[in-house]
Order: sequence, then structure tokens, then C-alpha cells
Amino acid sequence: MGMLARRDHSELELRQKLAQRQCTPEDIDAAIENCLYHKWLDDQRFAESLLRHGVYKGHGWQRICFDAKRKGISTAQLESAQENQQHDWYELAKELAQRRFGDLDGNLPDVDFKQRGKWVRYLNSRGFSFDQINYALSANDSD
Repeated sequence: MGMLARRDHSELELRQKLAQRQCTPEDIDAAIENCLYHKWLDDQRFAESLLRHGVYKGHGWQRICFDAKRKGISTAQLESAQENQQHDWYELAKELAQRRFGDLDGNLPDVDFKQRGKWVRYLNSRGFSFDQINYALSANDSD
């Protein structure tokens, strides 16, 4: 109960933590069933929370999917959460680039090929696709 009181966990995470505490497989299964019955454990709710937190941290879809798989959340569950939240990954990449590399007005300066490569690698490591990165680093819009 203490683990779930601090934050949501996926079923896989809770199983791993209980196994680390030398619980028997039968006890783990019973605890998981009890948590599912009382709706204290819900992988779909955890997927939505994980998606919100990833977006808040400035992560792209690919990074969020990678983190979710490590925690036992399927891509289908994340896609369902994405349908409920509707994030524009292109705009998120652009906002991150402007915040990270832009001036006070959010305009990206003209840079050489080497510096642009560093920006591309940074955004890629955050989980954005190359199409999203190109959109984010494209010439400043005049909208």
C-alpha cells in the first residue's frame, strides 16, 4: 500500500518491487489481484500519467514509448492515452527548441552545420522524430 500511496505504478513495476522484497509469487499474485479489484492499480491510468509527465518534461513520443515499455506499458495503451490527450508533437518539439536554443523572444539564431547537428542530436535524444526536429529547427515562422 505504501508504494501505491506515493505514486501510481504499473503492474510490472509493482511485481518487480514486491519480488525485490522477497515476496513469494503467490503473495505477489494475491496482492496484484487485490489492487486490481480495488482499482488501486490501473495500467491505463498509469499510461496516461506517464504520457502527461513525459510531455511536461519535454520528451517526444519515441522517448515516452521507450520509458513505458521498460515499465510494462504497451504501445497500444499509450496510443489510447494519446487519443484522450491529443498532443501535437511537432509543436512540442518546436517549443522545446525555442526554449532551449532560442533568444529571449524564442527566435532561433542562424547557426553553422556543426551547431545545428548538436541541436538535432539533442532533440533526437529527447525522443522526437527527424520530421519533428526539422519542423522545430526550420526557419522562424512569420505567423
